[in-house]
Amino acid sequence: MTTAATSGVAIIGAGGYGREVLEYADDARAQGWGFHVTGFYDDAADARDGHAAGHPVLGPLAAIADSPVQHFIVALGSPETRRMAAELVAGAGKELVSLVHPRAYVSRSASVGAGTIVCPFGMIGAHSVVGDNVSINVYGSIGHDSVIGRDVVVSPYAAITGTVTLGDESFLGTHVTITPGLSIGSHSKINAGALVTRSAPAGSLLAGSPAKGRVMFKVPDTHADQ
Repeated sequence: MTTAATSGVAIIGAGGYGREVLEYADDARAQGWGFHVTGFYDDAADARDGHAAGHPVLGPLAAIADSPVQHFIVALGSPETRRMAAELVAGAGKELVSLVHPRAYVSRSASVGAGTIVCPFGMIGAHSVVGDNVSINVYGSIGHDSVIGRDVVVSPYAAITGTVTLGDESFLGTHVTITPGLSIGSHSKINAGALVTRSAPAGSLLAGSPAKGRVMFKVPDTHADQ
């Protein structure tokens, strides 16, 4: 049932994921989520061309600072662009809001940061901690007692099992599995289908089953130990 009064929220990113998030938001609103989507912000003014009308591109990302909208959801698929969009929102004195689809499961003992999206059939297990601005796509799962940093992207069907630590701005491709108790440093990228059985330092690129890799990405000093 829709709430009697809702607040406006804009989606950052009007591409395919943004259009999916729009529908997830409509589903959540029908179940009492307190926001309604007013439109999109995207640097491509024609990003909505050829798709259903009703939720226009309100302006480029630079226009967020002057937007009358106070609440935002980031629907971008890379950790770096998610972080940059979140910084724009924070710099404008506005807020990110979280969106949990009605068909997702989030444990009552879990902690979920602002701006996190949990798509249909996503799962966050008991006593896990998920940072701000994380994207958990369809059937993505986070096991019990795991700690997930901010601006992380969990692609469809990726499985983070129990007691895993995953650093800020990491990316998990489709069907990635991280086995229990591992620590993966910040800014790491794990290719689709990888089975991760060993911990890895910040900036790692991992691929294969079992996954192998090496440090490939320069990590800012402030994140080097995450």
